[in-house]
Amino acid sequence: MNVPRVHLEPELGDRRQLILAAAVQEFAEHGREGASTNRIARKAQVAKGLIFRYFTSKEGLFDAALDHACEHLFAPPRGALPADPFQRLEEFVVLRARAIEAHPVLARFIAQFRGRSRLVASKATRRVDRAYDNLRAIFKEGVQIEVFRRGWDFAAALELLSLVAEALEERFLVAVQQAGENEGEIASILDAKGVRERVRRFTEILKWGAYQPEAASRPQPLRAWKPEAFIALSAGLAPAAGEGDHRRERILRTAQALFAERGYEGASAEAIAAEARVAKGLIFHYFGSKADLYLAAVADSFTRISERFFDGLPQPEPDLFQRMYTWMQRKLEIFQAEPVHYQLVMSAFADPPPSVRASMEKYMSQGIELGWRLLLDGIDTEPIRPGVSPEDAIELVLMVAELVSERARGELAEHPQKGLHELERVFREAETFLEMLRDGLCPRG
Repeated sequence: MNVPRVHLEPELGDRRQLILAAAVQEFAEHGREGASTNRIARKAQVAKGLIFRYFTSKEGLFDAALDHACEHLFAPPRGALPADPFQRLEEFVVLRARAIEAHPVLARFIAQFRGRSRLVASKATRRVDRAYDNLRAIFKEGVQIEVFRRGWDFAAALELLSLVAEALEERFLVAVQQAGENEGEIASILDAKGVRERVRRFTEILKWGAYQPEAASRPQPLRAWKPEAFIALSAGLAPAAGEGDHRRERILRTAQALFAERGYEGASAEAIAAEARVAKGLIFHYFGSKADLYLAAVADSFTRISERFFDGLPQPEPDLFQRMYTWMQRKLEIFQAEPVHYQLVMSAFADPPPSVRASMEKYMSQGIELGWRLLLDGIDTEPIRPGVSPEDAIELVLMVAELVSERARGELAEHPQKGLHELERVFREAETFLEMLRDGLCPRG
């Protein structure tokens, strides 16, 4: 008599899925570096050796877990989306909120590579960006463009709406990460009614613009205008040197040029010493290590660019959009005049060496916070349309500006050779988005 075989343990494919599920939870709770393969094995109830049989290494397991999370969290929405672009924005964001609520562990994992955690590019952040590219394409497909104002670039208008959807999702992910396992708080954050209301408020601004037509701004008092605090942030990367040591100065200038031209790995201490015409030991005498020399070079470049930006800067305009235009143009002019300092700073922001990544992340987080504070100081909110909350208008503008900046850093990390050409394109694109946000995407009247 043939007796059917009874499986007392999961099939191999099932065990692989158990490991992946446990890994996603572990990486969500402890991050990439803090995750433990021992804990993952215990959670999955498998022998630790099975992890390496399937995934070779912890790095391989992380990559597989990230792919698994992206595949499930960024799955295409089911069913047709409304053809009207503004209705589509609302439905799309609500569907994305539901997806995040249905997969809170995946959301906490992915959130590690969004928002402030995406300040510097990495392989993982770029993988998440590519996953969202598919959703962005779905969002744009089959949208009616007849509702947009004539004269607008319709592709740019759709891109602006997709930016708003992505920026809102980014905020949902970060909020869920901060909520941890508090299901009540997560439900409150992603409540469909609240999400719809928030999107509708933004939609009204997107349709008709943030500002009243022909509105004029009036000068406002500057209450927190302290550029020197922003400039001084670079001291957190590396303290400024004293005056008079020409050899240290020569090493620093040489390092800046070589790091900008060849990157961190391509500029050896030997090459820097030879180019600076000093003994290699002097590099370590003055800076301690190659990583510290890199931080000193970046800090000095950032200080020089910042001092040049604020030195002689005209009185900040009270008009939010005009101030953003002016500041973008001034940055571009300075970067064109200081190509070495620009290239070094941008490469450090876009893709810093692992040995200094933590320092750069902290520095960038502080810099962005102080930078936005300076940008918004003394802004006149009177030109904002009646019925529009100034807080909503400013939040929408900053959401778009932040995401454009994040994308630019990712693009520069993958294609560092683009340099200033990429920056010029980003600024032109940002100016178009700002004009649309100020005046609205739909014809008035």
